[in-house]
Amino acid sequence: MDACVWEAERELRQRLKSVFKNFIDKVEGITHGQVEFDVPFRDLGFMGVPSRSTVLLQPTTHCLVNITEQPTFIITLDEVELVHFERVQFHLKNFDMVFVFKDYKRKVEHVNAIPMTSLDSVKDWLNSCDIKYTEGIQSLNWAKIMKTINDDPEAFIDNGGWSFLDPDSSGDEAHDSEDEPESEYAPSGSEEEEESSQEEYSSETETSEEGSDIEEDMGSEEESGKDWSELEEEAARADREKGMEETPTKKRKKPTSNKHDSPRSKKRKH
Repeated sequence: MDACVWEAERELRQRLKSVFKNFIDKVEGITHGQVEFDVPFRDLGFMGVPSRSTVLLQPTTHCLVNITEQPTFIITLDEVELVHFERVQFHLKNFDMVFVFKDYKRKVEHVNAIPMTSLDSVKDWLNSCDIKYTEGIQSLNWAKIMKTINDDPEAFIDNGGWSFLDPDSSGDEAHDSEDEPESEYAPSGSEEEEESSQEEYSSETETSEEGSDIEEDMGSEEESGKDWSELEEEAARADREKGMEETPTKKRKKPTSNKHDSPRSKKRKH
């Protein structure tokens, strides 16, 4: 029974194709070629979701169509200015396709959930049609983007046009994704690294302070005006006074100042 039904459907399909081909030939003959029928290239077709369900989208010479499901989907390629691929990431199985028209007031068209395996073939097809395409990892807020462009088209052109969609571009963040959360990760060192860096900084500070104290002492000695002979004389005098102390509690005699030179220093001065 099933084989009979399948055979009947196949014969009906063949009759419909024959009738439609005769209709095409008659129309082209009557219009002398002014009306041309586009034939889909099935080999270039790819699966996608233009509306509610997954369908086979087939390119033609002038269009991208699906007329086997309702609502029908028809994109005229001459009206397209740019195609943008969204969610192009290696770990994802599908990507989305956005058609931006030359009439910026026209709403963009989306084809979602296209298998990632079809990406290269879709790019080759767009290249053969001389249609510019870009790609990114985010889903963009196209309603906001087109509103910004329509509010000030001259500023859009002066700022480089669609260059903000290029992966290497650092364009204005006004065209960010609509639901893309900001990353909470902020690279920073661990607490142990911060503490060790603080300890190193404090030790370096203490060392620099001690060094400055030593330099101040050396500077004060140089400013006192004493030469090496006078310093040696004072050290020898201090040793003699220490040996002449009778009791441990006796205070050490304070070294004499520069006002009274020793006989030894006087002799050296002569």
